[in-house]
Amino acid sequence: MSTEHPRLSIVIPAYNVADFIVPAVQSALDQTFRNLEVIVVDDGSTDATPARLADLAAKRRDARLRIVRQDNGGLSAARNTGIREARGEYIGFLDGDDLWCEDKAAAHIALMDSDPAIGISFSASELLEEDGRRTGNVQSPDITKPSLHQMILRNHVGNGSTPVVRRTCFEVAGDFREDLRSCEDYEIWCRILWLTDATAVGLSAPLTFYRMRKSSLSFDVDRFVKQIDAALDIIQSSMREVPPGLISRARAEHYRIAARKAALAGMTDKARDLLKRVFRLRPAIFLTDRRAMATLASLFVPERGLRTVEHVVASFRARGT
Repeated sequence: MSTEHPRLSIVIPAYNVADFIVPAVQSALDQTFRNLEVIVVDDGSTDATPARLADLAAKRRDARLRIVRQDNGGLSAARNTGIREARGEYIGFLDGDDLWCEDKAAAHIALMDSDPAIGISFSASELLEEDGRRTGNVQSPDITKPSLHQMILRNHVGNGSTPVVRRTCFEVAGDFREDLRSCEDYEIWCRILWLTDATAVGLSAPLTFYRMRKSSLSFDVDRFVKQIDAALDIIQSSMREVPPGLISRARAEHYRIAARKAALAGMTDKARDLLKRVFRLRPAIFLTDRRAMATLASLFVPERGLRTVEHVVASFRARGT
């Protein structure tokens, strides 16, 4: 098959993911949609990632696979290298420790071909254990057709392995910001919706497998808050027409997310401090959002656990009480 004009380019940033990179790349190459290329950007890995990639390339002998190696520059830099190397009309992203379902590319291409206005497509994700076992737990987008304001309030695209983006969106809006060490995807989805006429549309099917690694479970609350504040400062300064109240609501929502993860990790003091910040910005959230209610309640009944509290709250809401 000729790879001169692939319709889809799948960009896989990889840094020290030797134990996971081979199945990730294979899941991209084994798509039912065949007119694609796979670009792996090895971002200066110091483990066995380069060797595993070389072995895979030798075994597969697939002209659609390209491996690019660069000095370590971070996730945004690796993705940007992949965008520059890409030749496809559409550019998809797959982190080096996640997987794509075999029909994901076909579903996204069909969706985006059906409506030229769609610039960003995304999907639900099923969670995997670190060893690859399926959990059956699915992360689904709250909103499948988010507006710019809804995207500012929360990253509805989800994790970095769900999106497929029309390349013209990057040509107009630019690349991932390399000065953001996290939340860089959230910022660029907002920027694309702001600078282009493109829409974002999600698929409800779980077409991505998101691997829960032990190293990623130790959530760095302070780093996340610092980076989301930086991303929101960028959005506020560049998108002058966005109401200041929306930015405040977005900060409250992201602090709520950080508080929940802190509570799950047993960091009670951090969770409490973040909830205080949420209250100062948007006190009504504790009356309208069950997740905020559950996080707050968990701090008073820690022995029951946050997940139990969330289940109880959800049950009462389901019964209309």
